[in-house]
Amino acid sequence: MTLQALLFDVDGTLAETERDGHRPAFNMAFADNGLDWHWDEALYGELLAVTGGQERMHYFIEHYLDEAARPANAAELVPLLHKQKNEHFAKLIRNGDVALRRG
Repeated sequence: MTLQALLFDVDGTLAETERDGHRPAFNMAFADNGLDWHWDEALYGELLAVTGGQERMHYFIEHYLDEAARPANAAELVPLLHKQKNEHFAKLIRNGDVALRRG
């Protein structure tokens, strides 16, 4: 068999994984933990300037939450949220909730 295609992928190339996968998965993890945080598409678009899910959450806490609303246990909470987010993301992918892009 001869090579007919070579695909390189980063999030968002073959499917809209950021908007339809990672963002809702973050929101699910927040809800699981009783947090009233909700990342809509506009806010998540801004947060994508920060590389890495845990780094993105820390940035959100520091720059978008009032000091009184910031969790005192952020150092422990963020890794837990990220783990749960990854579990939700994998479930969304397995369930076919993140569609491939056309073409």
